[in-house]
Amino acid sequence: VAVPPHNDEFNYAAISAAADGVVLMNYDEHYPGAASGPVASQDWFTQNLKFATGVIPKEKVICAIANYGYDLVQKPKKEKLPEGLHDSTVSVQEAWLAARDSDEDVNFDDDAMNPHFSYLDERNFRHDIWFVDGVTALNQMRSAQSLGINTFALWRLGSEDRSLWRVWDQPG
Repeated sequence: VAVPPHNDEFNYAAISAAADGVVLMNYDEHYPGAASGPVASQDWFTQNLKFATGVIPKEKVICAIANYGYDLVQKPKKEKLPEGLHDSTVSVQEAWLAARDSDEDVNFDDDAMNPHFSYLDERNFRHDIWFVDGVTALNQMRSAQSLGINTFALWRLGSEDRSLWRVWDQPG
């Protein structure tokens, strides 16, 4: 059974009692249509796991991690975005290409421990791109392992940082 993290609408104990495993979808702290920010900041990610292991037996927790990003378009106050311009999901490769094409440096946010960058498009709209790369995923997997969680799932195949596969089987 797949469940979102730390959501009061879900009875995690009852779900875990009826399931062989519970996939904790530990991503989308920020998402299209919401405020700009990390896909899954390290502290947020870890707090979700601590909550989950308090209500779900550790051996049933399958920690799903992200490996994609969001291009979040910042609209001016009281204005609508032009037709065809909207928040979108991007692969890790697309995020790196957008950074290259916009001549912007990718920054690793020290608090969130997620990479991101911003740029202005040709219509002068600011885009904030936050994503989870292989390094971020490794940090998250190690955090989960320190809490006794050793089973992982990935969302979404095909959008991942290919370097992730070098550490996937042995993140510790």
